Amino acid sequence: MSELTSNLLPATNEDTCGPYFPIYFADPALEDLTRFDPGVVGQAAGTPIILRGRVLDRHGDLANGALLEFWQANAKGVYRTPATEGEDDVDPWFHGYGRLRTASGAYGYRTILPGAAPGRAPNITLTIFSDGINRIVTQIFFEGQTGNDTDPVLLSVGAEAPKLIAKHDGRTAGGCEVYLFDVVMAGPGETPFFDDLES
Repeated sequence: MSELTSNLLPATNEDTCGPYFPIYFADPALEDLTRFDPGVVGQAAGTPIILRGRVLDRHGDLANGALLEFWQANAKGVYRTPATEGEDDVDPWFHGYGRLRTASGAYGYRTILPGAAPGRAPNITLTIFSDGINRIVTQIFFEGQTGNDTDPVLLSVGAEAPKLIAKHDGRTAGGCEVYLFDVVMAGPGETPFFDDLES
């Protein structure tokens, strides 16, 4: 008797987040903020970077099925919001919002190095949605940046501040500076998280 084959597709990861409207949750354009749509001549100002890392669970294993959202200022430290529309320092080629889904827990996000907003060091706000959690929010800072020593968020976490700083890995890839940042969702080495983090 021949071996039976199945035409069933593998089950998708469970997601506790959604709905995915109006922005499609897997739009490749939201995974690379250094470029605009094909055919559009324009590019975000600033230093292109790739932020690479892993989302890890309490056991140090990759947390599969995570959805990551990024929110940041442009290279001049200005967030694109209704309140800033029309300002000279708003970059028309950069909206500052990214979103990607990682099935394995590893991620790579292409953007520009944010500038410093008033009173802050350059940072990216990261929100993570995954199985069993509503959301967790943190901020990512960058080693060697002016303002890290006085940023109120880094000061508030004290000795935990190094856990919020992405390290330059000494390489470039495709013209981008590469930074590494892992997120530990729970347990030993847990990344500092914030209930309601304002940029």
